[in-house]
This record gives sequence, C-alpha cells and structure tokens, in this order.
Amino acid sequence: MVRKTELIHGNCHCGRFRFELHDIDLDAVTFCDCTLCKKQGCIWLTPAAIHITRDDGVLVRYHSQTLVQDFCAICGTVVQGEHLSGPLVGIQSVNLRNLRGINPFEYDIRKDCMPANSAVCLPLKGSCHCGKVVVELLQPIEQLVIKEDNCSICTRNAFIGVYPSQSQVVLTGAEHMRDYRFGKKYNGSPFCRTCGVHVCLNLYGPPQSVVDTMSDEKKAYVKKMLDLKPLNIRIFDHIDMQGLKIERCDEGQVGYDTEVLGLSP
Repeated sequence: MVRKTELIHGNCHCGRFRFELHDIDLDAVTFCDCTLCKKQGCIWLTPAAIHITRDDGVLVRYHSQTLVQDFCAICGTVVQGEHLSGPLVGIQSVNLRNLRGINPFEYDIRKDCMPANSAVCLPLKGSCHCGKVVVELLQPIEQLVIKEDNCSICTRNAFIGVYPSQSQVVLTGAEHMRDYRFGKKYNGSPFCRTCGVHVCLNLYGPPQSVVDTMSDEKKAYVKKMLDLKPLNIRIFDHIDMQGLKIERCDEGQVGYDTEVLGLSP
C-alpha cells in the first residue's frame, strides 16, 4: 500500500526547528550504508521542498566524506542532509524520523535472530563519528539485553540500547557531549557536539525526596537501574545488527506533542 500525504509536520525533538512537507510519498525512503548514516540510523526522504515553520537558529552542520548533515545543537536530532556520493548525491533529503505520527518500526524492519558468530574481541570499542567520544564495553554483548523502542526521543535519535553496568563501560571524551533532558528529566540523552551521534544515556532517576517516599523494594529497583550505563549499539562498528536479537517496545509517543512541543490536544 502506497502511503502518500498532502501535508505532514516534522520537527527535531525539542521543537526548535519545525517544518512541513507537502504531497510526499512516505514509502519513497532510502537507507544509506555510509558510516555516519549507520551511526545515526537515518531514514531518508527526498521531498520537492521543505517548508520551514520555525527556525531558532539551532542547526549545526557536520561534514563527513559522504554526507553533509544538519542536526539540532540542543537535542541532537538529525534533521536533514545532502549526500556527496551514492544514489542520493546532490539531493537535499529529510530524516523521516522527524515526522510526527510516523512509526520507524514500519520502515526499519529487522529480522529477529541470534548472532551466527558472536565471538568478538573484548573490549568492544565504539565511538561517535568524529571520534571525539570513545566507548569500550568490557562485557560480551551476547550476555546483555538489547532493546529498542519508539518513544519520541528514541524515534528521532535511533537509539538501540544495550544495558551493561557502569563498571563494564569505559567512556572517554564526555566533555565533547551535550546532555539533552526533557520532561521529568529522569534521563539524559547525550550526543557529540561535533557530529551529533548519540552515544549513550545518562540515568538520573527521580529526586531523592521522591525516592525517600518509596518502598524498600522500589528503592532497590531505582538503585539497580542507576547502576546501568546504557549504550547505543549503533556506535560499535564491528557489530552486525542484523544478527542480534533486539527486543522492540512499540508504545509510541503518547503525550509528546502536548508536553514537549506545547501543541493543543
């Protein structure tokens, strides 16, 4: 079934850059296999025109050998790009992940399987695209749960999380990241200020005053969660995601339009 729409709205996660697309075929998407697009998880659309409805001047431009992309300096969302090679060369494209009402799971289809050969030398090394932020995972990845959901932030930054304890992660270059927090601010979504790649999550949890009112069982759960250091599996260059069992949670983006973007219900 061909999905065409006369009008669809899009925005970076924080909403400081917003746009409209008219008469767009939502099935005409392209996946690029360059390193930057893999780390960003971009799904490209090529509209005839992009009608900007809000621009707070927050877009940052990053150049790789294959792509020039614009991402939001506040929330790290990749909004648009122009490829320097491949089938999209010279064409201004929009990252479909910005479009409101779109479920990326309908486009980024992944078979549910186990790795054929999970023997990977430890530590497993990964990085943002420019290399300023580097991560080492000390634990075999097959021992960890890998999850992906389609909440508003994970839809836009294409985060696929693996959840080791902090003791199993060595992260260098944190000073090159910006931590984006929204809503209750229990979590942070840091990204590289230079290339925009989302490397990990920062878990803060509820305020101590709230934790103090919890049962012992809930306090223990919060403590356990705060010991984790979620990493974006896309940053690891030598992992075949098609060979990993990834648990998907299809809960959508209830409340995002009103609570973050300030739109009327």
